[in-house]
Amino acid sequence: MLNILNFFKNSSSISGDDFAKGSYSPTPTIIEAAVSLYNNHTVENITRSDAEAKNLTSTTSLISQIIDHAKQHQNKIICFVTGVPGAGKTLVGLKVATQHLDKEKGNTSVYLSGNAPLVAILQEALTRDQVKRESETGRRITKKDAKQAVKSFIQIIHHYRDAYLVNPEPPYDHVAIFDEAQRAWNREQTIKFMRQKKNQHDFKYSEPEFLISCLDRHKDWAVIVCLVGGGQEINTGEAGISEWLNAIENTFTNWQVYISQNLKDSEYAAENAIKKLQNKCTVTFNNDLHLGVSLRSFRSEKLSLLVKSILDLNELQAKVVLEKLHDKYPIVLTRNISKAKLWFIIAGTTIETFCD
Repeated sequence: MLNILNFFKNSSSISGDDFAKGSYSPTPTIIEAAVSLYNNHTVENITRSDAEAKNLTSTTSLISQIIDHAKQHQNKIICFVTGVPGAGKTLVGLKVATQHLDKEKGNTSVYLSGNAPLVAILQEALTRDQVKRESETGRRITKKDAKQAVKSFIQIIHHYRDAYLVNPEPPYDHVAIFDEAQRAWNREQTIKFMRQKKNQHDFKYSEPEFLISCLDRHKDWAVIVCLVGGGQEINTGEAGISEWLNAIENTFTNWQVYISQNLKDSEYAAENAIKKLQNKCTVTFNNDLHLGVSLRSFRSEKLSLLVKSILDLNELQAKVVLEKLHDKYPIVLTRNISKAKLWFIIAGTTIETFCD
C-alpha cells in the first residue's frame, strides 16, 4: 500500500463521488469485438479511447477506399497494415471482412488466419450469436446453417490454400485478409510440405507467392490485406514480410502496393525489399496503414515506442519517451532475469494497480 501511495504522491486527488458514479468499462475481448462487428456495430462502439477509435477507423476507412478504388478501376492491390503489439490488427481484419459481405455488390471478402484456435472460437461465437438473434426475431435457423455462413468469411488459411491448390478457378472472394502475414512459409518450407504432405512434386512457390497467385486469377480486380506484426516469425520456415514483397517484385508487378512507412522499421526487416520493389511497381506510402495505439495499454500510446527505442539502441529517443512515461508506468530496466523476477514479486501489488 505504501508503494502505491508513493507512486501517486504527485498526482491530483480522486473525487470519491466521481469514482462511485463511474462505470466499469474494460477493453472488450477479440471475441466480443467480432460479435459486435458482425452485428454491424462500428469500431467506435467497441474501443476504449478516442485515440484507439480514431486510429482504427482511419485504417479501416482507408482499406475500404482502396477496395472501392480497385473495383471501380479494375485494379489489383495489396496493402500492408503494421501495428504495435495489441494495436488491433486482427480487429481491423475482422472489420474489413464484415464490411464486405455483400454478394450483390460483388465485393465479398474472407478473413484468413493460421491461428486455428482463434478461428474455431470466432466461428463458434458468431454462430451462437446468429442463432440467438434469429430466434429473438421469431425466425429459426439451425446451428449448422449459421456456422456455414460464418465459415464463408472466417477461415483457417491452410484450408483456403489447400482448396485452391486443387481448384484452378478464381476464389469466390475478391478481397482476402491475411492475419499475421509475416508467418507465411518461405519457398523451401512450402515446397517441402507440398511434396511430403500433399504429393505435389512440381510445386515451386513460396506460400505468399501461391496465395497472391490465387487472387491474381481474377480477370477484373482483387485486393489483398496483409496484417503484419514485426519480429514475430517464430517457427521454422516462417519467412517474414519480405517474402511477400519479393513475390510481388518477381512475379506480380502488375499489382499496386499500399504500404505503411513503419514497414521500413528494423523489426520488419523489409527495407531492402521495399527499395527493390519500388523499382518494379507502384508503391504508395500511407501513415493510416499503421496502428500506433495499443488497445491493451490504452493509457499510453508511447509505451511501445519506448520498447522499440531500447531494442533499436536509440538512447536519445528512449530518454525522451521515458520522460513522458515515468509518471504513468513503473518502468525498470535490467539484463538480469533473476532480478526481474524478484522485482515482480516485491512490486506485484503495485503493478496490478496499473494493469489495463
